Amino acid sequence: MKTVILVLAVVVVGYFINSKFVELAYFLGFSELKKEAVLINSEQMKVKCHSYALGWFDEIELENKFQTCINDHEANGHKIVESPST
Repeated sequence: MKTVILVLAVVVVGYFINSKFVELAYFLGFSELKKEAVLINSEQMKVKCHSYALGWFDEIELENKFQTCINDHEANGHKIVESPST
């Protein structure tokens, strides 16, 4: 019974510390960026372009790489099925 209570206490304290750490990290400029686009061609072949970063990053550089991926696949005849999400 003691171990169950101890495990439960550890989980609760861990959750509290994690939530405060996340708040502090975002306050200090630590952020997350996620983008994804799904493209399809005439043969119904799907291609995904991903852009993901966690931490301190150059958003313009990531956006340029993401757009380059989309442009490359569009040049090969793919069309965007799902628009980029942020």
